[in-house]
Amino acid sequence: MSTVLLLHSAFGLRPAVLRFADALREHGHEVVTPDYYGGNVFDDTCAGLSHRDDVGPAQLLARVRPVIDELPADTVLAGFSLGAAFAQRLAADRPQAQAVILMHSVAAPRHGTWSGQPVQVHRYAEDAFVDGDDLRALGEAVRASGASFDDFVTPGKGHLFTDTDLPDGDATATEATVERVAAALQTPPGT
Repeated sequence: MSTVLLLHSAFGLRPAVLRFADALREHGHEVVTPDYYGGNVFDDTCAGLSHRDDVGPAQLLARVRPVIDELPADTVLAGFSLGAAFAQRLAADRPQAQAVILMHSVAAPRHGTWSGQPVQVHRYAEDAFVDGDDLRALGEAVRASGASFDDFVTPGKGHLFTDTDLPDGDATATEATVERVAAALQTPPGT
């Protein structure tokens, strides 16, 4: 089975993140959920983003690096929103990662290239944090690297559907996301 680094959103290490991790553990995976917000948890977008900005994204990412340094080179990099941005950034330094799972956020790849890991994107059809041009650029770069790129779109409008305790939460979409991630991790790379 796989080791998964699962990074929380700007809302912090909320119960929904831990439930998602537990669901992946039920599929036999080891899941690591670092709290790079130091116990701060939010249920308001403005408060969560304000905390992110007060600490600084670079400092928050620096808090994740010692955790990932202790994990196997093929660790799956996964995250929710801000955590997805961090997972995508960490992928540049971890070409051996089994997969990169981006939930609720994508960015165009740095320098227009990708380091060869398969990517799954999970998002609402309409999400203000997912730019269509960035999504297309990432998909093209991932495919050009020879890796697979899957874009799973949940009908509707919103952001963190995987946090069912928030207004945008969707239990059915969350369950489908867990199953898609688990299925991808059961399949050896390159098959």
